[in-house]
Amino acid sequence: MNTPDIAIIINSFNRFQLLKECLEVLSDWILTSPLHDRIVCVIYEAGSTDGSREWLMKEASNLNLSLEVLLPKAGEDTSFAAGINKGVDYAGEKFASLKYLLFYETDNQILEAKPLMDALAQLENRNRLGACGFTVRKHDGTPTGVGQPFPSLINFALGKNIVDHFQLERIPYQWEKDKFSTEFSEVDVVYTSPLLVRFDVWKDSGGLDERLFPFSDCDVDWAYRLRNRGWKMGVVKTDAVIHDNQETLSNWSRSRAVQSHRGRLRYFKRHYPFQILLAWPFVLMLRHVFELVATKMLIKEPLRREQLSGQFSSLLKSTIRGYE
Repeated sequence: MNTPDIAIIINSFNRFQLLKECLEVLSDWILTSPLHDRIVCVIYEAGSTDGSREWLMKEASNLNLSLEVLLPKAGEDTSFAAGINKGVDYAGEKFASLKYLLFYETDNQILEAKPLMDALAQLENRNRLGACGFTVRKHDGTPTGVGQPFPSLINFALGKNIVDHFQLERIPYQWEKDKFSTEFSEVDVVYTSPLLVRFDVWKDSGGLDERLFPFSDCDVDWAYRLRNRGWKMGVVKTDAVIHDNQETLSNWSRSRAVQSHRGRLRYFKRHYPFQILLAWPFVLMLRHVFELVATKMLIKEPLRREQLSGQFSSLLKSTIRGYE
């Protein structure tokens, strides 16, 4: 009987090639790893129309993976957060031996067993560590986003362009090396891409808030609530974990700017309800006016100027409504 204690949870939606590659890479090493009998992969197929569902039902069984595919019911919430919660609920009900969750997105690839085994060791040996992620890179070797410090109101008011340019949300790593030479650092927020979580900690937290944070900042809100319950997060240093969407855009990507602002505003309304009044709505409206004017004056390429102008105009118009 298969009694896995690690469930890989994937929310899949219209990124067929990335889904296929991420599962094939897992299949390449799981079969021959010490973790083989411990892992089951649970995929919430959120209504893809690009062949993902058909491939999962017909071809994915040929992979060297224990695979479970969930399909949404008519009218069911299929947001990212809802899909993750449903995948975890299914795994928890079906596998009584479940101890760990590996949140894994279709643009992730763990190339070998060692990073996962290192993360498992950190969760088992560090007091109050509830979740452990990984340093991640793109296919070309370029480092990419792991997480961030908890958001600050000043950075939200300044905007993503300035924050990214001056690296204002750069993680202040404090690396520690254990007796097995694994390097670990605590981090405030580690994104679910990928992230290993203790199942008992997940249950204690109540999971992602799919109502307020269906997409953007669901992991940031969850990390803050986790910290308030006395749990910590961190990452292990590795070069064998990839996070790279290869410029594949989803339907959600087209509304990323509005979704990001909506999620971040909800975060501050929930956790800093009085402080957010210093920035919303007037300071944020002023920033969007500046962004719109600067775009029209400085961006020379017509198509790019039109795209950015439309984005900042939408943000400006929706600020007063909380980006709804």
